Amino acid sequence: MNASIDIAIQSEGWPESEDLIARAVAAVSDQFEDPRVGELSVVLSDDAQVQVLNRDYRGKDAPTNVLSFPQAGMLLGDIVLARETVAREAKDKSASFNAHFTHLLIHGWLHLQGFDHLTDETAEEMESIEIAALATLGIDNPYQVNDE
Repeated sequence: MNASIDIAIQSEGWPESEDLIARAVAAVSDQFEDPRVGELSVVLSDDAQVQVLNRDYRGKDAPTNVLSFPQAGMLLGDIVLARETVAREAKDKSASFNAHFTHLLIHGWLHLQGFDHLTDETAEEMESIEIAALATLGIDNPYQVNDE
């Protein structure tokens, strides 16, 4: 995997993440014969900043878990995550913070690889790659519903 990863920590409370991010990116890249390579920026932020980005770039005035901003050429793009939303969703899903964080990194990395979930077909394709990449890291399928 030939992606250079720049990590910017813009809010407090994020766990040590360098190895986790590198492993998540590699897990996705390993799913492809010829993944896009180059420079990746991962921004570990908070709900307030992500809400501004979500409003300004997507017209949705609310925080979200992860945003991806693809670029051209050797600049692959940016993945921006909101710590409070990631933590809240992990708790709601009864998942560890790191497992959910990893899932969202993989999701964002797939967007930078050109995938989307605008149709059922593209969503299923993207989810299947996410599930396979997570499995290589020992993380359960996040889309599986547990009926208890």
